[in-house]
Amino acid sequence: MGNKSAAAVLDRLHVVYGVKNDSQLCDATDTPRATLGNWRNRDSVPYQLCVSVAESKGISLDWLLTGEGAMQRGVLDTPQAETVNSPKEEAILELFRSLDESGQRDIQSAAEEKKRLKDMAQQLSEITAMLLENKRQA
Repeated sequence: MGNKSAAAVLDRLHVVYGVKNDSQLCDATDTPRATLGNWRNRDSVPYQLCVSVAESKGISLDWLLTGEGAMQRGVLDTPQAETVNSPKEEAILELFRSLDESGQRDIQSAAEEKKRLKDMAQQLSEITAMLLENKRQA
């Protein structure tokens, strides 16, 4: 899963809307939960939604679609040296940079897999809640 995957675009939409999970993103974008799930499964987020969000929120479409460049439209990238990281982030970056390219790819793959599992756990939790609600209503 790269920076251009639907999951990565949806993660950036979480940032744009300041939400923590897909249910909150659905509320913020007025999108049915099943529709958002289909986007994840198909690895495709509608381009028109991305354009609309970029225009209404002043977000760079490049950043939203690829994760590259500044988040805000019209803002220049800040050089890496000016980015302030926590000590934990600095330690992780130092370890990551000390690895060869293969090791870095392994770490990235493991992190992406961890994120995927976290997203699946969230989806399972949401589905379980919906099923319980349906049982109560029946």
